[in-house]
Amino acid sequence: MKKNIWLLMMFIIVSACGGGGDGGDTPEVNRDYLSVTPNIELLGDGETKEFTISSNCNWTISKNADWLTVSPMSGSNTRNVIISATKNPDRQNRTAVISIQGGSLPVRMITVTQLKATGVMSANKESIHYDKKGGTQTFIISSNVSWSISCPEWCSLSVSSGSGNATISVSVNENPITEQRSGQILIKGDGVDAIIINVSQDSGDAHQPGSDDNLPPS
Repeated sequence: MKKNIWLLMMFIIVSACGGGGDGGDTPEVNRDYLSVTPNIELLGDGETKEFTISSNCNWTISKNADWLTVSPMSGSNTRNVIISATKNPDRQNRTAVISIQGGSLPVRMITVTQLKATGVMSANKESIHYDKKGGTQTFIISSNVSWSISCPEWCSLSVSSGSGNATISVSVNENPITEQRSGQILIKGDGVDAIIINVSQDSGDAHQPGSDDNLPPS
């Protein structure tokens, strides 16, 4: 009988020391967590990338730039998110911020940097030719950079500098010499290869003997 009472007391002591409640072996209640990459870089010509939200809770996404799309805008737990940027029309980098709110946690932010657009410049003509009387012709610049134009002294331009797309008029007076004349229109752009448009004009008429300013001596 005494032996049984002793065993019962030992059982009660062991149960009290190693039991439930807040004992050290009891797992803690899971806490919310959310982790993302802090920075993303995209190409200037437009690019789509993917990043991962590592989480155990519900989350929502917001952004501060129209040129950036994000999908999905909400979800739960760990998931991949796709972001896409349109082509950067500017010759400088631009940035946006993606904000992610998860559970009771502070907002997580991702800085998205899109590089400046690749410089592009072209002209729709390789050469321009005038008859001896001259006149005005045009060519078109297609570009996303700043540019400047120079031409031979016997030509005149409607515009000598600018940026973006433009229609340029080139005017030439009547050729006063008896030889064909030629030269180059040079277009230089910011960070792109220069463009050359060859320009030429037919020879003028030879001065006819007997005209008022070349009468033979009497």
